[in-house]
Amino acid sequence: MNQTLKFASLYILAALNMDIVLTPTEEKIFSLLKEVISTKSPSTILRVAGGWVRDKLMGQNSNDIDIAVSDMTGEDFSNLVVQYMKENGIKTGGVTVVQANPDQSKHLATAMIRILGLPIDFVNLRTETYSDSRIPTMQIGTPEEDAQRRDLTINSMFYNINTGTIEDFVDGVEDLKNGIARTPLPPLQTFLDDPLRILRTVRFASRYDLKLDPELIQAAHNPQVQEAFRDKLSKERIWTELAGKKEDDKYKPGALIGPNPTKAMQLLKELGLLELIFDPTQSEMEELQLTENMVPWNTEQNNPNHQFDIWEHTIRVIKNLVDQTKEDIKEDKETYLVRNIAALLHDLGKRYKGIHGVHEKGHTTYIGHEEVSAKLAEKILDRLKAPNNIKERVIKLIDVHLRPHNLLESGKDKAYRKYVRDFKDWPHSIDLAIADNLGKQEYSQDEIEGEKEKYEILRGKIQQSIPVGTETNIPRPINGKDLIQIGIKPGPIMGQIFNVLDEMLLENPYMEKNEAIEIAKQIYSDHIK
Repeated sequence: MNQTLKFASLYILAALNMDIVLTPTEEKIFSLLKEVISTKSPSTILRVAGGWVRDKLMGQNSNDIDIAVSDMTGEDFSNLVVQYMKENGIKTGGVTVVQANPDQSKHLATAMIRILGLPIDFVNLRTETYSDSRIPTMQIGTPEEDAQRRDLTINSMFYNINTGTIEDFVDGVEDLKNGIARTPLPPLQTFLDDPLRILRTVRFASRYDLKLDPELIQAAHNPQVQEAFRDKLSKERIWTELAGKKEDDKYKPGALIGPNPTKAMQLLKELGLLELIFDPTQSEMEELQLTENMVPWNTEQNNPNHQFDIWEHTIRVIKNLVDQTKEDIKEDKETYLVRNIAALLHDLGKRYKGIHGVHEKGHTTYIGHEEVSAKLAEKILDRLKAPNNIKERVIKLIDVHLRPHNLLESGKDKAYRKYVRDFKDWPHSIDLAIADNLGKQEYSQDEIEGEKEKYEILRGKIQQSIPVGTETNIPRPINGKDLIQIGIKPGPIMGQIFNVLDEMLLENPYMEKNEAIEIAKQIYSDHIK
């Protein structure tokens, strides 16, 4: 079990302690802020809001200090802080104001200053009113109103800096203690106001291993909520919740690369979001000229190689892949995301009825499903505005996900080298193949180790087939200048020569320069005849 999930299982004990233990730096920052209040604005009350309070109650440190100001804007109070620091010879920079940006879920301007090296955000307490739009009208509010406008009760508690006490207006401590994801207001209202809060629920529930409030699940499936999620949310906001984003010097992981992406994907399914996000639309199907229907995720595969339905197989593949992912890959956020999305969508093509065939023995076949899966994934990731580098890596990983299985049966050095040449992510493909194979049926522990060993042997053979010092492409022993020196002018013929050499290098990766020159001369001679 990873460290974050250990915390998730221990937070019941941590939440029983209502005393927040401050670090020395936090004590200094809060003391400074109380001096600002005392000398410049005695009526002001400052409260640390949201995630910092939650994490401190769980016994975790957090540098994400967001402060709610009771009676003025965050910018106005930040200016008072800077003024006080300058007057007292304390090093400070200026105030950075991040303007409201509803498309990024930021409905109110936030002011940020650095105090003792930590970035501290200031914003006024607020309440919000929604009309027909998901973008609210913001007003200065009370602590109770501010708490109620937040996504989950566990994110709605305050630490009152003035008094040094916890303020909980929505039973957030109790929900944290019991491990429950619940909205402060009725979930139907909360989700209709901003449907993105369903995805935020997925992110936090998977991160802290929370149980979902049954009323919350029911609200997520409400047709009005589903329609609002589909039609009113920008795709950029959805992508950010799934993939995460970098903020200043911090990276906030999305649901699919958090501590438990397997649970995140299960929650997407449980809350009715999986199909909304990752199913192709009718127009996307038409663009791909796929004229038949998609069958449900839980369709039985009716295939001797598969014990489970499509969804059960998929979720097992995701879990297998996540479980075998090394920590250095998890730190590479892009690669971790690519692997997890590829696992989720690798068999999406099996749901396209147009490729379902019938074997002579009566079971269902899915010939070509990897190609259909890759095409569908491309359309879906385009719609979600996924960055091109991520999209291209996912598509390729899906498109070749059967290749390692095939190489087990008929692999030779030339085929290994071609695989490496064509696909720089080949080590991740081996990992996906292992996860895929182990997701087909129940195995004993000995069988699991045996199946893994087969693919690790394959990995070793592929690695051994690559010339030392080469990662992907086998270096050519000659270049364009060499061809010009033997009288071959620049033009299409050079490309033809290099294409032939590249294929020959798969058989003979240690080809000498003089041999390559002779081959080039022969190709050029045949060309000019």
